[in-house]
Amino acid sequence: MKTKIFTNLVDVYELWRETTLEKKHNEIRETEFIKKIFHQQTSTIQNVIDLGGGIGLHANLLETNGYDSTVFDQSKKALSIAKKKNVNIQTVCGSFEQIHLAKQYDAAICMWSTLSYIHTEKGRVHFYQWMNKNIRKIIILEQANFYRYPATFHKVYYGENNQHTIKITRNWQLNKKNIKNTQYRYEIYSKKKHTIRIIKDAEKEHYLSVDQLKKYLGDTWHLRYLLGDYSLSEKYNKNSSKRMIAVFYR
Repeated sequence: MKTKIFTNLVDVYELWRETTLEKKHNEIRETEFIKKIFHQQTSTIQNVIDLGGGIGLHANLLETNGYDSTVFDQSKKALSIAKKKNVNIQTVCGSFEQIHLAKQYDAAICMWSTLSYIHTEKGRVHFYQWMNKNIRKIIILEQANFYRYPATFHKVYYGENNQHTIKITRNWQLNKKNIKNTQYRYEIYSKKKHTIRIIKDAEKEHYLSVDQLKKYLGDTWHLRYLLGDYSLSEKYNKNSSKRMIAVFYR
């Protein structure tokens, strides 16, 4: 995964996200979508765990809207920022492959392709078995619609906020096993220090089909929605949708 953007560079993660998305504050729309999913449930959703929730962009908004929210992430620095955003958020540091939380939650969300960072079969089996055991009502698994991705890709992005400007060069290679290797180059200018950092980063993602998600979760979970964007009316289309959002009910 992108170890540097989530650790040493976590202070610019929010700018990085907005720059690569080419949208600002999209977490507001995403969280409103999550809330609508929760409201479809006949019984009340009281607590939620954001798996791979990083700096708490979704958890902060969910907590503000009355949901008891926990962020699970492997970056201590990201969790520290999440806690500063909202002191009521619970934070737990750990990896998907070794998650052993005993607590049960009404709902789990795993947003923005975070589930694709599990690279071993053993790790995937453990992660989905944990959800099967510890999540009571709803699981939202969101990833890019990788079927639309070209085998190779190159793009340069530019972004800016009050503290920094950033130039991101992104190159990826996607193979037939749905494994994507991406290389990044960041040029980060600090407006306060008047310094430029040039940093290389990389990530590896392994995307899963809907059938694979069903298999990992098991027969007690049922696919309620398969959506192509953050809207209940946006049905998933393999050829045109930007996202692939699987919503499972128990």
